[in-house]
Amino acid sequence: MNVRKLTLSAMGGALYAIVGYISWLGLNFYGVRFWPAVVVPAVFACLYGGWVGGLSAAIGIFISDMVTHGNALLSLTVGVPSNFLGFYVIGVLSGEDRYSVKKYILASTLGLIIGHLIIGFGLLAWSQVFPLPFQKEITPLSLSAALTISFVTFAWELPFALVLVPPIVSAVRRSSRG
Repeated sequence: MNVRKLTLSAMGGALYAIVGYISWLGLNFYGVRFWPAVVVPAVFACLYGGWVGGLSAAIGIFISDMVTHGNALLSLTVGVPSNFLGFYVIGVLSGEDRYSVKKYILASTLGLIIGHLIIGFGLLAWSQVFPLPFQKEITPLSLSAALTISFVTFAWELPFALVLVPPIVSAVRRSSRG
């Protein structure tokens, strides 16, 4: 990874954290926040590739987690890997060089499914030993709760990714062509 891509990743991460915090609205499901900000790393993934999208998402979610719940271990074991892998997949499958809306729809759906399954199962494992965010005591989740978390949070994010990212990517590509 070169300096340009590292810089883009850092900028995307900062933007992801800021937009995430502003758009959160205090809503969460088992500690997983309502998160329209998925648009930010999805755009970075489409424009600059999987590594930039994944790294910007990992950086941004870590910053945001520190501001909202402050649990670095939870963020590093669940939030960071789920965000990195989900947006890495979006960038690789949508292809920064050969991006198309049809490919993006498949890529974003698959990337968000992967990311949210990691969140659901990560919280399932976490909840067996530690309290979930915004809870004071250990409340072990069931398998059905983990799957429900995965589905609900996926359903919260997918519409934002599908509706907002393609026109933003198109606008950026048009403006960069001159």
